[in-house]
Amino acid sequence: MITVHSLLLFLPLGVIAALLNWNSVLVSVFNFLAILPLSAVVSDASDTLSDYFGDLVGGLINATFGNAVELSTGILAVASGDTYFAQSVMIGSILSDILLIMGGCLISASYNKHILYFNMAQTGSLSSLMVVTAVGLILPSVLYATFTSVDLEDQVLSFSRGTSTVLLVLYIGYLYFQLGTHAHLFQQEPNTPREDEGDQGENKESLVLWKTILTLVAASISIVICSHFFLASVPATSAATRISKTFIATILIPITSNCPEGVAVIAASFGGGDVNFAISVIVSSILQIGLFAIPFLVMFGWLIGVPMTLFFETFHTLVLFFAILVVNQVLKDAKYTYLHGSLLIGLYAIIALAFWVR
Repeated sequence: MITVHSLLLFLPLGVIAALLNWNSVLVSVFNFLAILPLSAVVSDASDTLSDYFGDLVGGLINATFGNAVELSTGILAVASGDTYFAQSVMIGSILSDILLIMGGCLISASYNKHILYFNMAQTGSLSSLMVVTAVGLILPSVLYATFTSVDLEDQVLSFSRGTSTVLLVLYIGYLYFQLGTHAHLFQQEPNTPREDEGDQGENKESLVLWKTILTLVAASISIVICSHFFLASVPATSAATRISKTFIATILIPITSNCPEGVAVIAASFGGGDVNFAISVIVSSILQIGLFAIPFLVMFGWLIGVPMTLFFETFHTLVLFFAILVVNQVLKDAKYTYLHGSLLIGLYAIIALAFWVR
């Protein structure tokens, strides 16, 4: 049976194609396909680590390494001066999480069931943070659009850096809230205790742990390499296939990155399963992007002299605003059916089509 891990064959093919200067479309396709199983390896390793550290820390690890593709692609794009591509990847990741994956979770959990309910103590706090994150990302665009007759590039750049600092502080506060003072709101059912098998059992367990950590690190480094080759081939591939760079950045890359994590959380919520944990992973991933990854890229651009700002294209800004508005309303209602999930996926399909025709 062919599995996603069989696509690891494309990892050496992608590297060879890039080093030997093969056709740019082949370089893009090989490295793009290699990223998918690498993301799955990262997801599997994160799940294994959650068995050792618990669902709470495991969910945080899932959210962090689940965004390895977006973060590495963003860093490489900013380093090359293509800040628009980096912004598109970040916006696309948020849209993929809150519309496509969350919609799939709601359908998986509530199909053939009556009305189900969220854990409002958990989702209420996360949805509020999500709205604050959206405001921080949208304000620079509003500021720029309001004063069109004035050259505000320097002011928007300074504002973006100041806002990024605030968002990073909020991210630290969010981690303290989730892992420290209010961990009980996020903690799932405790894992089944492992039986004491003596020194031999402990050594075996330790070996598995270190093997998992090394696998996670190796897969993350491989993602960076494939992202580098893929990003370098995107302009030529876009011209050859007539697929816009915006569609590649906003739709294709996030779907590839979030696919393994999405499949895992959708499976976990199947048949009325623990959808609250799934929502926690999804929203945590969004906050990782909004409160950490994007502000980090702004600061990284400042460090290397690239003017990376929070001033997103108007279309990106509007799409992000309406998507978060819809999702926040679903969370605030505290109840859901499969119809809610269908609406979220339908909205994502409309947005993807809009980016395709642009």
